[in-house]
Amino acid sequence: MLEISHLTVTFNQGTVNEKKAIDDLSFTLNDSDFVTIIGSNGAGKSTLLGAIAGNVEVSSGTILNNGFDMTHEAEHKRAQYIGRLYQDPLKGTAPHMTIEENLELAYSRGRRMRLGLGSRKEDEKLFVKACAKLGLGLEDRMKSEVGLLSGGQRQALTLLMATLQTPELLLLDEHTAALDPVTSDKIMGITQNIVKEHGITTLMVTHNVENALRYGNKTLVMSQGKILKILEKEERKNMTITDVMKLYNSAGDSLSDTAVLG
Repeated sequence: MLEISHLTVTFNQGTVNEKKAIDDLSFTLNDSDFVTIIGSNGAGKSTLLGAIAGNVEVSSGTILNNGFDMTHEAEHKRAQYIGRLYQDPLKGTAPHMTIEENLELAYSRGRRMRLGLGSRKEDEKLFVKACAKLGLGLEDRMKSEVGLLSGGQRQALTLLMATLQTPELLLLDEHTAALDPVTSDKIMGITQNIVKEHGITTLMVTHNVENALRYGNKTLVMSQGKILKILEKEERKNMTITDVMKLYNSAGDSLSDTAVLG
């Protein structure tokens, strides 16, 4: 369970450039919740993920993960139980290392490191099996350098690396935004399968309103550092893109310049 209580993040505090990016925000996620997050530019979506991941300093409030207060825990310590993907497919992998070597590094997260990068035989079988589930042919290219992969293949590999050791939390920051529509749909399908198979509590930032309503079981609608509305159950099921646009217009905000309407 993830519990966010009265979270506030203020940049450049005490200066003329002071900006409150997250404003007294509170919500709770149950185990296995897959939550999508939408909002206009500057709504605080990525800042929220950064605060949870530990690379954005929290001004006030608390972040509890399964009862443990990780509000001010170092980012590298949180990385042992938090998986994260970014918009850029180049992040999260070592381009000059092979697929197998990248997976070995990810698999060693939170475990005692072995000397050398050579995979044990049982690990090799695990990696091949995991890659085969992606349906992208990576299982036949285990000795290929990651830098030779396409953006979609690389993002799928990064997703696999982030979940090879099942994390307690998975943070997806517009992880399909840099991909073409066909590849994006493929990665979203892979994402949904992995999250469902392992029951991973997931937060996914997206500008694609259609995807936000299609995937997961809850949607956080953010505006100006606050939660405008939490959509779930029947209300979310019956919500249309037009309804979301009206919701923003009623709050004096707009998605017109940022939302991808499918």
